[in-house]
Amino acid sequence: MELIKKRWPSLVALAIAAEGLPASADPMSLILILAALVYPISGAIRGHLRGVRTILIQAIALAFFGVIALVSLYVDRDTGLILLAAGYLGHTVWDFFHHRTDTIVPRWYAEFCAVLDFLIAMMLLAPVLS
Repeated sequence: MELIKKRWPSLVALAIAAEGLPASADPMSLILILAALVYPISGAIRGHLRGVRTILIQAIALAFFGVIALVSLYVDRDTGLILLAAGYLGHTVWDFFHHRTDTIVPRWYAEFCAVLDFLIAMMLLAPVLS
């Protein structure tokens, strides 16, 4: 029971992934942009966007994930899925960083997002690797 209390964000992410996610660049590129957008919005709401450096890092990350998501829509299917999977893996690292530092977003969100992002990346790669 203690594990459920501590890791409920991971379990929710696993349940969502178990329901099935589309291995398509169209909806998943939009979700990557939205996931990246949550960070600066949450940071602003929580008062964690202090200083030019922090704002710049969040803006660069948002632009980086946004570019990956948009480019994935304009290349061939397999390249788009690989590029988008790489974006989600990168966002997984971004989530882990924020989970460890407990900044910008709540820790539960960073944990949830890290697990879900990793699973999305694997689902995007599955059609390419099969």
